[in-house]
Amino acid sequence: MLVHVEGSNKATRKLVETATWWYAEKLMGKRLIKNLEITIKLKKSWSKDNEGEAFWDDAENYRPREFSIFLNKDVKIRNLLITLAHEMVHVKQWARGEMYEYAAKDMVRFHKKKFNIKDINYYDYPWEIEAFGRQLGLFVRFCDSAGIGDREDMQEEA
Repeated sequence: MLVHVEGSNKATRKLVETATWWYAEKLMGKRLIKNLEITIKLKKSWSKDNEGEAFWDDAENYRPREFSIFLNKDVKIRNLLITLAHEMVHVKQWARGEMYEYAAKDMVRFHKKKFNIKDINYYDYPWEIEAFGRQLGLFVRFCDSAGIGDREDMQEEA
């Protein structure tokens, strides 16, 4: 897997790269990730409500292997890593062929079922339910594995 991290500072870029590798191995396994290329851009916020987005870049491929992830660099590092976990679940969904976004606007296939996203609330999209459901557990397990779980900046605010 090739991981490119752009923006922010050196320490944050290194932590994001390490987390990306860890999340990828847990979600997809070493065999699948060896062919992936992920570019992560840590950028100033473009939306007050959006902390991250993921896109597949090789549109010609049924199971894409090239992805871009945009993360809001202005959030706390804990939230940034949780958002990264969320977006990596989407990378897994695309790379495994579990999710496909059709050229026809607003149509998505998830686990062989077609959805018109205009007919469903964002929080009811099955791919978002999976991503939101897995993001915190992935983050906590990554922190434990990396030995940073006790750091103050990784703790949930009271």
